[in-house]
Amino acid sequence: MTRHNVFGFDLSDAQRRQSLRRRCAPYWQVTEYGRAVGYLVYPSGISYWMARLRLRDESYRQHRIGLTEDNCDADGMSFEQACAQAEAWYRSTPFAPHASDARPLGSVEHLLACPIGDTYTIGHALAELVEWKRLVAARSHFLTVVVLTNFHIVPRLFELPAGQMNSEHLRWFVKDVLETPPKRGNRSIEPRRSVESMTDEELRKRKKTINTLIGLLRMALTMAWENGRIDSDRPWRCLRRLPNVDRPRVLHLSRAECFRLLEACSSDLRRLVLGALYTGCRATELMRMQASHVGRDGPGVYVTPVKSYRPRVVLLPDEGFAFFSSLAKGKKPSEPLFVRDDGRYWFTNYRHAFKRSVVDAGLPDGFCFHGLRHTYASQLVQSGAPLIVVAEQLGHRNIDTVSRTYSHLAPDARLAEVRKRFASLIVGRGSSTAMDDYSG
Repeated sequence: MTRHNVFGFDLSDAQRRQSLRRRCAPYWQVTEYGRAVGYLVYPSGISYWMARLRLRDESYRQHRIGLTEDNCDADGMSFEQACAQAEAWYRSTPFAPHASDARPLGSVEHLLACPIGDTYTIGHALAELVEWKRLVAARSHFLTVVVLTNFHIVPRLFELPAGQMNSEHLRWFVKDVLETPPKRGNRSIEPRRSVESMTDEELRKRKKTINTLIGLLRMALTMAWENGRIDSDRPWRCLRRLPNVDRPRVLHLSRAECFRLLEACSSDLRRLVLGALYTGCRATELMRMQASHVGRDGPGVYVTPVKSYRPRVVLLPDEGFAFFSSLAKGKKPSEPLFVRDDGRYWFTNYRHAFKRSVVDAGLPDGFCFHGLRHTYASQLVQSGAPLIVVAEQLGHRNIDTVSRTYSHLAPDARLAEVRKRFASLIVGRGSSTAMDDYSG
């Protein structure tokens, strides 16, 4: 199978390029967010380098750069030369003023400000926390810490001397974050909104974000106090989380809705959706699954850790195990289970395809791929599965999260347990006589 990277096809190797199927559409490799170099090989065998530019209105413009070196032509360009020519076109094209901003590939893994000076600031404490998280936290959690810190804490508290943090600073910070709409990808930030104008659900979500931020600040300042950077424990003791209630999950699919969704999916997306419905796995966990992960520890699939360092095995029903076994059949042990029909890897591009399928299936507009995980858990809970079983299948450390999130879905199981465990208060008398006592 042709090798790819997470941003499209790897076009730097001539042997890999020549293994691509000839077609009238380019193969793309993203070089920066908003910029890509393409390889176009026609059925005749002639191949060209292409360049693609993303505009602010989310449309694209592309340009043919020239022949590739694969044509045995003295004027053919290498991949490196094509990248240089693409850069020149990005600057000279008439569409350049309308182009989206180019950003390096990958996630930001450092603070966007550097603490300086002899005064120990919150910025210094955050820098030490980030380096500690880099060592001990799972990668996904570490990246979340960096993103939240850069967007919310750095512009507000970075230069404040750590020893001066108090409840008044916390009150101002909480209000400012509450009224700032959440950042969604590369979209422009929406205008500020007062707390009074928010719905209960919007306010709950903002408070949840703030509690996460307070947790990060508290950890950073606690480490600073323990390491002797500040003399008082007041800066971290004043950081109290906001009262907030995690609401149970209510948006999940019935089996009839699952069937409608599967019918609306393309064949490759349908495989990914089935994988989530059979296992309750996150999208990233499914994309990391390899052929060797199926059946290695019994009738199940091994799941590499994403949000923690704890791997797990998700046990499968017979139907699900047959599905995963069919995906693994004929593949090398290290080959991924879930790929697109054209052989490319899935990455964030599944989101747009899934959104279209949700609309086509007539499902609630707010339903996202992660809702399949909740659908899986909801079905188990509604069927009477013990919460510890659900927690182990989902990869939770204990049943607390499952209990808070899904226990409301099992009223029948709860009622059956109460009826079975409750001892009669009226010994030796029939139920009708007991009811007569109450009615009299």
